[in-house]
Amino acid sequence: MSTFIQSTSTPSSGMPWWRASPRLWAVQARAYTEQQPIAAAGALTVFAAFVFMAFPGIDVTVSRWAASVHGDFPLSREPVLRAVRDFNRVLPAIVVPCILALLIAQSVAPRPGLLRPHKALFFLTFFTLGPGVLIQVLKRLIGRARPYEITDFGGSLPFTPAWQVSGACSRSCSFASGESATAIALIALALLLPAKWRRAAVISFVPLVLVFSLNRIVFGAHFLSDVVLAWLMMLWLMAWLWSVFAANGERIDAAMRFGRQRAS
Repeated sequence: MSTFIQSTSTPSSGMPWWRASPRLWAVQARAYTEQQPIAAAGALTVFAAFVFMAFPGIDVTVSRWAASVHGDFPLSREPVLRAVRDFNRVLPAIVVPCILALLIAQSVAPRPGLLRPHKALFFLTFFTLGPGVLIQVLKRLIGRARPYEITDFGGSLPFTPAWQVSGACSRSCSFASGESATAIALIALALLLPAKWRRAAVISFVPLVLVFSLNRIVFGAHFLSDVVLAWLMMLWLMAWLWSVFAANGERIDAAMRFGRQRAS
């Protein structure tokens, strides 16, 4: 059991955790996240879902900040922001084939300096199941109208809270955000690097994730909950898949080499 779960008092005074310094809460939360990333991501997803379902007005309030007095979203016409959106959409078409090419290269002519096969398979599996399957299934299942489509912002469709099944939208729906899901996939790229570089890579990717994702809110294309819940669901899936592939890394890499030996 993790130290975070076991610890309910400060080490110095025996004081209950809820009366301790908030700095200690942050330390404990960080320790729990590092020791139990799957559980932490799952708990955050459930908590965020509860907040957005209990207080659905958060979504409309945040979107209203980006809307004009006439109800439209003027920033959606800004060339720079449109270029950011387009780059985020093109990025998977660059990254995924590169990872696939590295996987094929390792299968044909393995080199110690190249990306290990189990890491490449992890990323390709994550991208397929996350942004490729889960997000698209949710879009079709939930059927949530986008902000610019609802009556609050000059549209004709009703607003529905996160996770509420609705027939308002039939295609290219709002929940959850596909662009936010592909943006958070940049964090998965950090896991492909040597361990000593991962923290720095994650820190460098975070601003891009924020820009790519929040850009969709100011466009009126997604609600805040579409973005936040897409992030958290992808982080949970990422943590779970990484635990599976990392634990079986040697076996997966050996299987790739074995397959090449049989072919030859």
